[in-house]
Parts: sequence; C-alpha cells; structure tokens
Amino acid sequence: MNQGGRRAGAITISLDVWHLDVPEFLEMQSENGDQRRKAYDVFPQLVVTDEFMRRVENKESWTFVDPYEVKEKLGIELAELWGEKFDDAYRQIEASLDKEITLYKRVDARHLFKEVMRAQIETGMPYIAFKDTINRANPNKHEGYIPGVNLCVESFSNVIPGKYAHTCNLDSLNLANLEDDDIAEACEIAVRLLDNTIEITNTPFADSSIHNQRYRTIGVGAMGLADWLAKRRLTYKNIEAISTLFENIGYYCTRTSVDLAKERGAYAAFEGSEWSKGHLIGAKPIEWYRANASEVGRWEQLSADVKEYGIRNSHITAIAPNTSSSLVQGCTASILPTYSKFFYDKWAKGTVPIAPPFIGKSFWFYQENKSLDQKIVVKSVATMQKWIDTGISMEVIFNLNQGVYFADEPERSLKAKDIYDTLILAWKEGCKAIYYIRTVQKDDFKEGAEGCASCAN
Repeated sequence: MNQGGRRAGAITISLDVWHLDVPEFLEMQSENGDQRRKAYDVFPQLVVTDEFMRRVENKESWTFVDPYEVKEKLGIELAELWGEKFDDAYRQIEASLDKEITLYKRVDARHLFKEVMRAQIETGMPYIAFKDTINRANPNKHEGYIPGVNLCVESFSNVIPGKYAHTCNLDSLNLANLEDDDIAEACEIAVRLLDNTIEITNTPFADSSIHNQRYRTIGVGAMGLADWLAKRRLTYKNIEAISTLFENIGYYCTRTSVDLAKERGAYAAFEGSEWSKGHLIGAKPIEWYRANASEVGRWEQLSADVKEYGIRNSHITAIAPNTSSSLVQGCTASILPTYSKFFYDKWAKGTVPIAPPFIGKSFWFYQENKSLDQKIVVKSVATMQKWIDTGISMEVIFNLNQGVYFADEPERSLKAKDIYDTLILAWKEGCKAIYYIRTVQKDDFKEGAEGCASCAN
C-alpha cells in the first residue's frame, strides 16, 4: 500500500470503546509489553459514545463485551447502533450479564479514560472518534450509519462492507492568500473541481466507485487560518470572526453544490436524506440557522432551494491536516496555530525549517501552539465545526514544562486533570474527533519540534 510507489501508505483501525479487546488495543503502539502484540505501522482509533463519556464524568462503571456473543445470544448488532438506540441496547446487555452474556469485563469508566490519555501522551494515539456526534450530523441516516473516521479523522460517511467504501475527495482553500471578497469564488471553484474529479477518477476498487457515484462525498477544507488571523491582528480567541469566516465558507460551498444539482442532478441517495428535508450543514434544521447565522435570509433561501432542486454532494466540507501541502502553498498548516514562530520539523527524509509566511509584518499576532492553552484551540475548532459538515483534523498539543500556562504560578506544570478537562471539553463542545495528541516534553522547551513532527499528509 504505497500509493503507486510514490509515497508510503498508512492504515487506521477503529475499535468501539465497549469491545472486550480495548485494553490490548490501547497497548498496540506502546514500547512496553509483549512485542508480538504490537502493530507500530497501524494507526489506532477508539470510537466512543456519549454514554461512555457520561459515565466517565459520573465515575460510573463500564462493561467490555464480545460482539459475537452479544449478537448470538441477544440478536443485537451493537456496532451498528448509536444515540438512544445504543444506550437502550447497552443497558439491556448489562442487565443480561451472568445470564445470557458470560464474556465480559467491568471496569471504572474514568480509569479507562485515563488509560486512553496515558496511551495518547506516550504514543500520540489512539485517535478518538465521537460516534454519536458524528452520526447526529450525518445527512444520510436513512441509509445507514458512520462507524468511524478516516486516517486523518476529517472525512467519513456511510460504509457497508462489500458494498460501499468511503472515498476521500479533498482539496483546501489557502486562507493566507485569500481576501474576504475572494471566498465565494474560491469555494465555487473548489466544489466544482472536486465534483469533476469524481467523474474522471478511476478508483482502486469497485466499492469505492459505487460509493462515489451514490454519495458524491467531497471535502473542501482550509489551510492558513493562523496567517488569516495574524494578518488581521486577530487571535484564536476571536470566536466571532472565526465563526463568520467559516459560516461564509460553509454557505458558499453548499450553495455551489445546490447549483450543481440544478445543472447535473442531485446525488443518488438524496431522497429521504436530511438534505431533502431542508436541513443544512450537519443535518441541522433551519431553526438552528435562524438562531445562529449572521445572515439568516440566505440560509432560509438555501434551505428552500435544497428541498426544490436537491444537492449534488452528500458531504461538502472537511478540513484535513495539510502538513506537507501547506509547505508547498506557503502558509501554515490547516486551521491550527503554528507550532512556533520558527522551528525545525523532523521528517522521514530530513529536517525542514518552518516559519509562518507573514512573520515579518505580523510577528506579534502569531500565537504559538506549543504554549497556547489548548482549551482555546478546542473552542475555536468547535466553532468551525458548526459550519463544516464532515470533520476537522484537530491535533492537541500539551506543553509539560513548568509555568508555560500559569504565569502566576511559575512552578506549576500541566496536570493530568488539565489534559482530562481539555478532552472532555472537546466532546462537550461538539468536536467530532481528536487527531494526534502531541507533547512538548519537560526540560526540552526549545525552538525545535521534537516529539511534535506531524505525519506527512
């Protein structure tokens, strides 16, 4: 799997948080333990439900079960369930312990979450996919569910083994070089480009091609948000400005997909979808836009037009990591703050010096992610997520050196509870997934990015 010999491939494997093998799964990347049980070339993701997160908060117990036994004894296909249906089925399973269900293990939910955190701090993974949040926003509930996320956690849709395989069709707007008046045209070009790409692409296997034709899933993303903010002397605390920017991107991309439906027809699975009901980005009804949009009228018209004309693409926006492509584009990666105002990033083929492109004119307005309270990052990403219908690759960086986050307490360093609170906040604020967890190690607070080199995406 090496992308035609041009670049090394990679694979992600997901496991639901209730699965009996979760403890071993969390050790797959660690350096300690039985090496025969390791899989260092696999990128693990843990798929968690709201019920699990509630039990973490409430310090309640959690039960690992065997999906095969659950299916054989109770007729429940647990992996296919989310939301209230999952909650009800899971309680039914727990009520059957030591009766029909004999393969299980009870653990403390918060202790398990701490084990997840420990693995993330040590290895950067597992990624976390918030299954209920993802599926509530799924416009194609009428045809199935979304089991997990892709390798970079930003692109996902319905999949059916042996029938539909999700395919990533992605591009990104370079916000560093776009003025506000350019956004509408750039969004239109990006959407049309990706829709055309579906027509001319030969996918590697049939299930991918069938999925492309049925759902026409695309993902217009963004890079250079840190530059966009710095040029305007704004920071990641300027939530209103960030919301307006991504509201515009969400609107213009969706508008273009509706225009394409007028020209070429709606995607094949449109009838019965959330779109067909006039629900827009994230399967949200028009009432949400009346309460939250800065320009309500255009969203009301868009809702009416979607119901009348359909929409060309079932998913339209997704924000990828853009780590390597941003270097070519001359901007900061994705929508995250730059790691540092200047640093060396280590790659497989060497070390690359990196500095934001507008550092000369906007030095003081670039926020350094290596020392930025990650709750600020989480809240800004959650704001963007409201206007992005698929996902966002959100890396979280924790600096473990003393005094970095606590100016009034120079001897204090980040505690486990601080990390815990940040991850809980991501779930509560509506983030769909957490990508890598990065750390700046103690006594290594330098202008290098050791331990923080991003994967080449």
